[in-house]
Amino acid sequence: MSRRALSTVLTIAAALLLGLVPAAPAPADPPVPQADSFYLPPEGFEAAEPGAILRSRPVRLGVATVLPVRVRSWQLLYRTTDLDGRPTAAVTTVVMPEGADPRRHRPLLSTQFYYDSAAPQCAPSYVLQQGTGLTGLEGIHSDSEYLGLAAAIAEGYAVSIPDYEGVEGHLAVAREPGYLVLDGIRAAERFEPLGLDGANTPVALWGYSGGGMGSGWAAQMQPGYAPELNVRGVALGAPTSDVRSLLHVNGSMFSSLIAIGVASLIKAYPEFAEVTNRYLTPEGRALMDRTNRQCLSRNALTTMFVDYQRLLTIPIEEYLALPEIRSVFDSLVLGDTAPTAPTFVYQGVFDEAVPVWTNDRLVRQWCDGGTSVRYTRDHLSEHLSLTTLGMGAAFNWIKSRLAPGAPDQTGCRTDDVVSMYADVDAFVEQTIINLNALAGALGWPIGPHEN
Repeated sequence: MSRRALSTVLTIAAALLLGLVPAAPAPADPPVPQADSFYLPPEGFEAAEPGAILRSRPVRLGVATVLPVRVRSWQLLYRTTDLDGRPTAAVTTVVMPEGADPRRHRPLLSTQFYYDSAAPQCAPSYVLQQGTGLTGLEGIHSDSEYLGLAAAIAEGYAVSIPDYEGVEGHLAVAREPGYLVLDGIRAAERFEPLGLDGANTPVALWGYSGGGMGSGWAAQMQPGYAPELNVRGVALGAPTSDVRSLLHVNGSMFSSLIAIGVASLIKAYPEFAEVTNRYLTPEGRALMDRTNRQCLSRNALTTMFVDYQRLLTIPIEEYLALPEIRSVFDSLVLGDTAPTAPTFVYQGVFDEAVPVWTNDRLVRQWCDGGTSVRYTRDHLSEHLSLTTLGMGAAFNWIKSRLAPGAPDQTGCRTDDVVSMYADVDAFVEQTIINLNALAGALGWPIGPHEN
């Protein structure tokens, strides 16, 4: 354990034992994005270059919408690119330690949450804010990713949390998540209060499940779209690298993933929407409309064990073979372009949602293309548990990539382990992360004090 980490743990423990938890006033309730003019780009924004900041404002973050987190945080509206290559705008939440000195440079971690919903009120920029009430609580699953945010802040990093599905809620689409993630990094590097060193800033990407999909697109597109970025590493946990593979959960407790993916594609691809609506039953169309208005947690609870065959008027296999459907699903498969940044992929062998073979294939394709990949296959965890049980090992790898003078990672290696959590270093790191997250949720500042 590093001296900084040990000092942090001891300080937190003492503060919690002594009850030194400062109170903070609750801010005014923020409006939902649909009713918030901040999300609307100004006239003529199309002329700005990708990553240009169009608007910014400070925000207050909260755990479970109630408990204030003592960090410095802002929202940035920035110019980016949509899936058709046209100018659009998106929002990222940028965060730094409360005690950080903005005159000092620091690494940047872009973390992509698995918010997995096309509804605007489910985006991280909204649900992370204090005071969003019951509406924000519908995105409560994002609070599990607060652990990763706490880990980065405790280490002294700046963090970018983009709404990588954009204002239209495009979850499962090609290319667009990569544009939005990379331009969110560009915007963060231009935002002076973060104290970053522009394009020289060491950057890492991190995402799990749907967030891994967004991070994967960014990793693939970075060499061509944003080659100036100093991306030191990309960590992907159980990334959804082949959206079509999710159809295997039909009729299971994870069957909501099908509705979430198809409903998003209906919003994003007009020909896909026209053909799909032609073969959906009235009940099927109603389910898709409802899915696009709800967050992941509610969709997961209300669409468990749905058999989508009864919502189609033709067999599923025949539907998937239609040219307009097949071409869209084919375009969503990651792997055909190899990232240049070193990569860490971790995956549960018995993952019920994301099949292990999809990421076996992804790693093989990237390695064949020249990417250096460390691939860990966990034989104990499943999809819901690996997001936490794999966190310590993933963050240790991220720290190793962002450390000054970090050696290059070369070649590819696959490790099969019983559990990523059984590694001593990963267990210790996860304990530190949990303590920092608890302290932050209780109002204690975390991270270095540089002022």
